[in-house]
Amino acid sequence: MNQDLQIVLARFAKLGEMSESEARRIVDDVYSDGIVSRGEAEALFRLNELLSESDPLWDARFEEAIKDFLLTREPPQGWVTDEEADWLLGQVSQDGETPTLREIDLLLNVLRYAEGAPLSLSRFALQAVAERIKANGQANSDMVDRMRRVLSAPAGEDNVWISQYEARVLFETNDSIAFAKNHISWNDMFARAIGNHLMARSHPDPVTEADALSREQWLEQSSGGVAGVFGRMVASFADGSWFQKITYDGRKAAKARMAANDAALRQAEKVTSEEHGWLIRQIGGDDKISPAERALLDFLAREAPGFAHGLTIAA
Repeated sequence: MNQDLQIVLARFAKLGEMSESEARRIVDDVYSDGIVSRGEAEALFRLNELLSESDPLWDARFEEAIKDFLLTREPPQGWVTDEEADWLLGQVSQDGETPTLREIDLLLNVLRYAEGAPLSLSRFALQAVAERIKANGQANSDMVDRMRRVLSAPAGEDNVWISQYEARVLFETNDSIAFAKNHISWNDMFARAIGNHLMARSHPDPVTEADALSREQWLEQSSGGVAGVFGRMVASFADGSWFQKITYDGRKAAKARMAANDAALRQAEKVTSEEHGWLIRQIGGDDKISPAERALLDFLAREAPGFAHGLTIAA
């Protein structure tokens, strides 16, 4: 370990505090050439634990230092191995403690820039964000942004579209904060993510629609909608195995396909409030419809009334 760092850490152990200028010196001087060993990386984690107050400069440099160490210093470059993921998660969950926001942001940064990472890393990050939202009792704009980032991370869950695991975590999180004063962006993000999951799950061959079902497109805040995705699929509602994975009942799936095809062709079919409630009970298991769930239903009815109508029959 760098001797300079050993001295500083020894001082922290004795005094238990550090000035902002000292923190900046550590970042600028000790790590000017980057982290070169796990010993130094682990020392940086321990140093980070001593900084209770958030400092933008420290946060950014801490994230960059650990991310660069994992992706450029340790082979294979650009990838996070199973062993590296275990090491990283061990650092951010010392003694079973909940990851700090700074550590969560580090995980999101690694997932964003890695070419590939184990499922354990993305799922840990997803759960960490979800647990933080639950603990806060609401989803503020910063936490919604973190949830969007973990769901759209290139090295995240190994699926082009939102997986069943991710959808379940989203529903569980929303159940916990269903009627809290959440930021309005939570409802939109929830609707887009679950809508993407439902479309991929219902599609007869989602692999052929990889680009159309790309989670990045669906979760992009600036997106004007995904009507084009549904529009390209309308002609196929009457064919294939649409809704088969939703119901696992051939007759019910066939009935759903016919209803979806009919509604899509007429382009005026709207799902009634009663059907809304019934669908939510089937998908989420709730008796009450939360604002986020309502946003999901409105999203589906607005963007793809045919698909939404088919779901009410297949679900």
